[in-house]
Amino acid sequence: MLWSIIQLAGVCIMLLTRLAYLPLLQQRNAMVVGQCILRWPVLTGMWLVPMLAAATGWRRYWPLELAPLAAPAGSLLLVYACWLFWRSQHDLLLQPVGTLQCQGGVYQRIRHPLYAALWLAALAQLLLLQDGVAASGMLALLLSYRGSVRREEGEMLQRAGNAYRLYMEKTGRLWPRGLAA
Repeated sequence: MLWSIIQLAGVCIMLLTRLAYLPLLQQRNAMVVGQCILRWPVLTGMWLVPMLAAATGWRRYWPLELAPLAAPAGSLLLVYACWLFWRSQHDLLLQPVGTLQCQGGVYQRIRHPLYAALWLAALAQLLLLQDGVAASGMLALLLSYRGSVRREEGEMLQRAGNAYRLYMEKTGRLWPRGLAA
């Protein structure tokens, strides 16, 4: 039950961060990343399912036998995911007005830190809840991620052209270039 509450708190922090920054980003006419992916599929898989687990103490349908330190490791991973999610939003606001793309802060090394944060949160959800149903966060991301990233990168290529191509060569999509094999 404690791990379900921790997961729910982490996802709520990410949701509140998004809700706090969204009007500011829209006001600056910044490209709002994650428009599609942060809607129903991810909210259902990463917020509704853990909320139901915490509220009902559901019995485990597909229990996973993970190491005893998996849940504490999941907690640390979730803290990092929340920080990365916040920085992805905050760094967009720090870019100069009129800039087509953000290349400062976490965007210096990762093209899509918001998505990286979501993947880390989904992995943390699995480690915290240790149930096959908890994989709903990963399943939701898997179904939504590829189309969202392609759409956003296509839009950025149209807006910034060759400058964005060069940026793509320097950065990793989800992880810093040196870490992504």
